[in-house]
Amino acid sequence: MLANTITLIRLPLTFAVIAVFGRHRELDTALLAIIALIFVLDAVDGIVARRRDETSETGALLDTIADRIIENTFWIYFTATERLPLWIPITVMARGVFTDTLHHRHGAPKSRWAGVIVRSRMSRALYGTLKMLTFLCLASRDVFDDFRLLAALSLSLASVTVAFCLIRGLPICIAALRVPEKERNRC
Repeated sequence: MLANTITLIRLPLTFAVIAVFGRHRELDTALLAIIALIFVLDAVDGIVARRRDETSETGALLDTIADRIIENTFWIYFTATERLPLWIPITVMARGVFTDTLHHRHGAPKSRWAGVIVRSRMSRALYGTLKMLTFLCLASRDVFDDFRLLAALSLSLASVTVAFCLIRGLPICIAALRVPEKERNRC
């Protein structure tokens, strides 16, 4: 399936960027385009899956796994290179584990507002765009000379991205709390 192939291509691209980033300024400029491509391909794989009627539970799961690996890799990299405070990747990863577990156990929230916040194309596109802009800004600090401005902008963008990440997880947590206790306690 072409959509799954596009999803999987994003992983080695991410690892390649991380492996070579920060070694040469001109190369880093090209890697900015690859970072953008990684996030654009996240939208493309969904479009391809819908247009080619290749949507599947396996494809959706694969997309979620790839998304988590990619975003966590970037959050960790930019924290390890001292561009971000440690609380940011911890918050994003803890939220991901928590909401993914609740979603798996209790299913997707059923209310309309929850669907808009969690599953709508607009919400997913906004979150993906925020992540892409955050990572591009963080990476740009090695490429462009205005370090202070980029450092401040990077931290601001990262904070907004984390806030939006938490907001998107809120309906899943609320829905899990509304599950009858008998169902919550099942193994």
